[in-house]
Amino acid sequence: MKRNLLLITALLISYISYAQISTNSEPISSSAANLSINVPVLELARPDMKEVDRQNEEDQKNGKLYKYGVSVMCDIDTENSGKWETLEDGSKVWRLSISIDGALALGLYYDAFWIPSNGELFVYNEDKSQVIGGFTNINNHDSGVFANELIIGNFLTLEYHQKGDSKPIIHINEIAYCYRAIKPLYQARDFGDSDSSCEVNANCSEGDQWENIKKSACRISIKAGNSYGWCSGAMINNTQNDCTPYILTADHCAGGNSGYASESDMNQWVFYFNYEAENCENPNSNPSSNTMSGCSLISNSGNYNIDGTSDFHLVELNSTIPFDYGIYAAGWDASGTGDSQGVSIHHPSGDIKKISTYATSLATTAWSGGGVTHWRVRWVETNNGHGVTEPGSSGSPIFNNEGRIIGDLSGGLSYCYATNSPDYYGKLSYSWESNGGSNNRKLKPFLDPTNSGIEAIDGQACGTSLFSNFYVYDTEIPTNTPINFFYSGTGEPLSYAWTFFGGAANVSISTSTDASPLVQYYTEDSYTVKLKVTDSEGIESIETKQNYIEVDNDFTEINETQELNIQIFPNPSSGTIYISQNANSKSKVRIYSVLGESMLKTEFNTETKQLDLNYLKNGIYFVEISSANGKTVERIILNR
Repeated sequence: MKRNLLLITALLISYISYAQISTNSEPISSSAANLSINVPVLELARPDMKEVDRQNEEDQKNGKLYKYGVSVMCDIDTENSGKWETLEDGSKVWRLSISIDGALALGLYYDAFWIPSNGELFVYNEDKSQVIGGFTNINNHDSGVFANELIIGNFLTLEYHQKGDSKPIIHINEIAYCYRAIKPLYQARDFGDSDSSCEVNANCSEGDQWENIKKSACRISIKAGNSYGWCSGAMINNTQNDCTPYILTADHCAGGNSGYASESDMNQWVFYFNYEAENCENPNSNPSSNTMSGCSLISNSGNYNIDGTSDFHLVELNSTIPFDYGIYAAGWDASGTGDSQGVSIHHPSGDIKKISTYATSLATTAWSGGGVTHWRVRWVETNNGHGVTEPGSSGSPIFNNEGRIIGDLSGGLSYCYATNSPDYYGKLSYSWESNGGSNNRKLKPFLDPTNSGIEAIDGQACGTSLFSNFYVYDTEIPTNTPINFFYSGTGEPLSYAWTFFGGAANVSISTSTDASPLVQYYTEDSYTVKLKVTDSEGIESIETKQNYIEVDNDFTEINETQELNIQIFPNPSSGTIYISQNANSKSKVRIYSVLGESMLKTEFNTETKQLDLNYLKNGIYFVEISSANGKTVERIILNR
């Protein structure tokens, strides 16, 4: 029964063009005349499907995550795989094709990801009918990980265009191999594969009065260990009305074979917004959507086996949602009052957005036995069908008649052949502060951060297309050297407000409204820079880079083209690294994050230096080593 199935998964089965935050430009290979037609192909072995089938059978019996894909481990980056070529304008292109026999779709998971301001990454299928990207420095996150939407078929190509000297960090350690499940009832499904005999598209007449509300709902591609599956969720408002990108889903959605999704896993969840039909009719091809990658856990009910809890999982997206996505942060009602009519908006079996309607009073119950943790709901027939829920709807919101979330779906018994059977939604009022004593077991501290005490709020439109970012050509300079700052964010800024920290004795200007200001630093030190941009709608975006500019006269005469004989090990590291040089000479070490924040400065004049980095979070960092003989920058990965 569906009640015992935690999460169904789905395969994309038609060509698509999703819009993850990207430039939406074209790969340079589509227009460059002198690129080779031969791209290296890396053929990876398909997983042991007998073992996968055996594990699926066991998982189904135990009510664990029902998988649409399994991990194929790999070691792929721009240095050990693929081919670099130089174009006529001096820019460079790296390409690599990957093939795994029998895959219905492939998903790329990067454990090291950093794109400099001069580059773009694209991923596409064999005939470029599905192209995603270009991904740029806007997609960088301090976790150092990333994930893309699924690419249809068993063959894909990565293409990176480098327009300057800075090289990217692109390391793929895991590929999701997507396959069809062994049980027909629970086949891995996606577009058009919900039970269309009764399901109602969200843009049918049943959705007319929920025009804003339904924009909050999303589909979530879950990664938990080596498991992949679909759930539903919704963006939810808070009393500050500041559009914090909180997504509410079900706690059981985050549980894989070996427990909860890790922090790294959640940074690779993919959220699909606006995945829906334009009208009431099913489209002839898979519609586009808007996607976001990565989130962090805020609070949860703490038991993905559901019993005894309201089964909620609140996450925050890693990035602000672009304004042009048109997303809505739904209101909520924590009073514990049920309603006699309302809807749920969800993605059954990973399909396009559907709507199910109830017209009888919700009943208080529990997931199993008596209790007060859940709402029991029964769906009614409407003009265009008899909406129910299916595996993959888990985590979806249920709304009262005022359009406010009052719960999220744990599961149930309804199907198109059992339309009168009930479903069960964890109560938002119980999730509010009844699952446990600590804040990480409650919704109230986050959805009511002002401690207003109110029990219900309405929703609001959210998002911005404006993302502030900037760069300089060299972040380490001698004193009195003029440098230009350049905007590299997105959107169309109407005004710029730069702040250069350090004081009048150290920096030539403290503020500027120029698009590309010229600045001089007079004193050796590390300097922070902030840029606030504002567009014509009054929307603001701020980027601050701590200790971004390093002013140092010690090594102004070094030969930066000379390669230092430096080794850093182990890499990846669990917290301690060693830096080895070929002679006893004075060297400076600076470690900084992918966002330019300086994390450590030190010196050594021995052959080997030990550094304890256990105080740093997991992710990618750069180790810059300077001496009279040259300068080199190496990346390291902290992965505990």
